[in-house]
Amino acid sequence: MPDFFLFFRRFVQTAIVVFLPLSVYIGAYLANGGSFAFERPLMLVIHEQTGQWFFPIALLLHYLGKTAVAVSLVCLAAVCLWRFDKLRAAVFVPLAALLPTLNMLWIKAWIQRPRPLLWPRAVEEANFSFPSGHSTFSAAVAVMLILLCYRTAYRRTAFAVGILFALLTGFSRVYLGVHYPTDVWAGWTNGTLTALLVYYVAFKKDFE
Repeated sequence: MPDFFLFFRRFVQTAIVVFLPLSVYIGAYLANGGSFAFERPLMLVIHEQTGQWFFPIALLLHYLGKTAVAVSLVCLAAVCLWRFDKLRAAVFVPLAALLPTLNMLWIKAWIQRPRPLLWPRAVEEANFSFPSGHSTFSAAVAVMLILLCYRTAYRRTAFAVGILFALLTGFSRVYLGVHYPTDVWAGWTNGTLTALLVYYVAFKKDFE
């Protein structure tokens, strides 16, 4: 089996084992009216101990994940890939961003978890809290970068940038007070697993 396909299989297996069981438990617990006592104290510690130096970074990540900016960046990436005759990649990128977003919106409407309100927030979000849309998008972007760059000279850079982007985005949502930590975890799960599934479907012929 070629190196990439072995990597992809291990990536999928690891993502399922690491992310899915806990996210399913969290979602089911919240759907039955549960809450997690550790989250509010943890959020306060993160917000107070991180300090104001992180605020510009958090604000930048906030706007990068907003619909208008995210859609523009995804469309730009798809057009660039199409211009370089990477047609399946050009289809994969928008679908890997769109489908996790649709999952996220459906889950938000089902769980209907209110946003945390622990301090006056610098940014406001209108919809429900679980799962985090920004974390969903960041994880999907990380998967795009890792998979599309794996067979290039930039794969280590893409891996580092993708993982760092997802981690910082998730952390920033808690820091800004717009999401609970479990919202972020579920968002990472949704973005990662859905983007992996989209990649498999888009490049299915390569796996046969």
